[in-house]
Amino acid sequence: MQMSRSKTTFASCMVLLGMFGAVPHVLAEIGDPTLRTDHSVYPGEGAFQTVEDCVAFATAESKTTQGKAIALYLWMLQHQYHETSPQEWRVGNVVPDPGNPKDALTPFDANVARFSYGYGLCGTVHAWNEPYWQALGFQTRRRAFPGHTNSEVFYDRSWHAFDTDMAGLVFCEDRTVAGYRDIAANPDLVKHTNPPLPCYPFAWPADFQAMKQGWEQVASEGEENFYRMYSTGYAANPGIVRLRSGERFTRRFDRDAYGGLEKRRFWYASPKKTGGPSRNWTFVNSAKVEHAEKLDPEQAMGNASYCNAEFLYEPDLSSSNYLEGVVSKSANLMVSDASEIKSSDGEPAFVTFFHDSPYVIAGDPVDDKDSMTGKATDGCVITGEVQGKVNVSVSIDGGVTWQQGDSVEGEFRFDITEMVKGRYHWQIRFVMDGDNELISVYFKTVCQMNQAMYPRLTPEGCNVTYRCRSRGVTRVEPVFIPGDESLLPSEVKEMRSPNVSYQGQRHVGEKAYWTTNNKPGQIVYRIDSPQPLLQVNAAAMVALRVPMPEDSDFRLEVSTDSGMSWQPMAKADIPNDNNYSMGWLAGSADVSTANVKSVLVRIHLYLGGYTTGLCDFEAYGIHQSSTPEPVKIIYAWEEAGQEKRYERGFDEGRESVEFVVPTGENIKDMSVTIIAE
Repeated sequence: MQMSRSKTTFASCMVLLGMFGAVPHVLAEIGDPTLRTDHSVYPGEGAFQTVEDCVAFATAESKTTQGKAIALYLWMLQHQYHETSPQEWRVGNVVPDPGNPKDALTPFDANVARFSYGYGLCGTVHAWNEPYWQALGFQTRRRAFPGHTNSEVFYDRSWHAFDTDMAGLVFCEDRTVAGYRDIAANPDLVKHTNPPLPCYPFAWPADFQAMKQGWEQVASEGEENFYRMYSTGYAANPGIVRLRSGERFTRRFDRDAYGGLEKRRFWYASPKKTGGPSRNWTFVNSAKVEHAEKLDPEQAMGNASYCNAEFLYEPDLSSSNYLEGVVSKSANLMVSDASEIKSSDGEPAFVTFFHDSPYVIAGDPVDDKDSMTGKATDGCVITGEVQGKVNVSVSIDGGVTWQQGDSVEGEFRFDITEMVKGRYHWQIRFVMDGDNELISVYFKTVCQMNQAMYPRLTPEGCNVTYRCRSRGVTRVEPVFIPGDESLLPSEVKEMRSPNVSYQGQRHVGEKAYWTTNNKPGQIVYRIDSPQPLLQVNAAAMVALRVPMPEDSDFRLEVSTDSGMSWQPMAKADIPNDNNYSMGWLAGSADVSTANVKSVLVRIHLYLGGYTTGLCDFEAYGIHQSSTPEPVKIIYAWEEAGQEKRYERGFDEGRESVEFVVPTGENIKDMSVTIIAE
């Protein structure tokens, strides 16, 4: 099927919705289901849904400030590994390509990293770590290092270096974790002094020598000459899954579950490596994070990789339950006596289905190496049956633009992987007229998932907690196409200050908006939700100066009353020793008491008398969802060479329940499925 891209502006979409009516949303569904096992290291998203959850889990047994810092450091070593940093569709149509990596295409959201990736290069993982350190109440920054990027954390009145990429801690004589200033004053501190804590074990022994020489260079050149970079990572994506009636959400632990190396599905590219991201020198998948007094490289062998999250959705067209998966439809759409969707008056009618999750959509690359710049299949496939001819179109930007396709006839199979890979959501629209009908449809979306987020079983009986918080997500992620403001449907343009101009992004790293004078400016976006909003998360990347002017003022604010009053979400606090020319500003606000379905988010820009701009923006509205419908949970694992399965069902309305999976000894995780019945 050939697809062509068309500009269907939000204005025209709103005309359609105004004419035909919006979709009712008082429906059954399962909003925000999570699982948590009693595994001591990898209990799953029920324990790790937010940064705060992770920090609480990692530091629960620690009493002192440094004890908490080291505990969090060790948790990071078991949940992320060194690999090529992810690249995503973050700047217009610039194709993500790890062979030609660009910082502006790297997702610096720690939540996105935790759900979909769990791997990156040194600068990336240390940016992801910032929200975790901040959740502990610590100030944090990245630091330049010879051929490397490190990080420092401030507690107990001094800075301390925590290198989670190279697994290196250096200790002062008093057993406190050393910082740049300490090591520059005494490079001999770089040695294995505090076993069993790790000290630069990876790529044995070359990396240890490289780090030792690097610290000697820091000492000789002066630690003050190595850049300090603040506010380079953030957390915004809420990590919420929403299941509709008839939808199956399966996580497969084994990357070869689809048929081996040639059938693997991932979002990754490497000119040298086949089969997707992986790493053997890592503590991920290791039971302990330690090195004995006599260093043993085998203790850092973890064989980390990725797993898959699969969504299978077959809407029941014979009942109104299919509307759970519909984001828009025309008023002349009807369900016939034969349970088929068609036009009620012969005029064109449409129905638009959607998918959204915190897991990045993957694909099976034709060359088994590159699913980014190369062709990939089986990441998202639509199958079904129609009578006559039905037109299909795809949107990857929330319905702002559409890629128009040919019509489908009879029984069809439509692979749209090339259009949606590397994304987190899609919309599929079926248009029919005359006697043409949609008889059945089935959506299969396969995503990449961080292996460390899989809710792993434990032997000899595993305690599992299922929780459903009845929440969904509405996202705003504008695509800054140069010169075309019609493609910014969520911006409230009449509230943009006169001194802010839009130019879009022609190149990676460009400002999409910029202030035309030295005065403060503002940009406002709207979040519309199908249900009352509970919370709003937002993040903005802004242009800075080095050094930072003291009276700079960058803020995020939210309004629940159409801009009459504003509630603070975040305010930038960037020290004047910052050496980074961009910075992320992120925050959240509880709006549950307002009982509204629409809010405004304002980005306030002021660089202390200099021009500045907005480079990136995203916002998420967390809203209520309906009472949970019946659910079935299926665990599959291997035990003594045989596949075992355990099923457990729960009635509607269950928000939390505990149960035991009857595992034996010597188990191996295979899959876990949540079914909305």
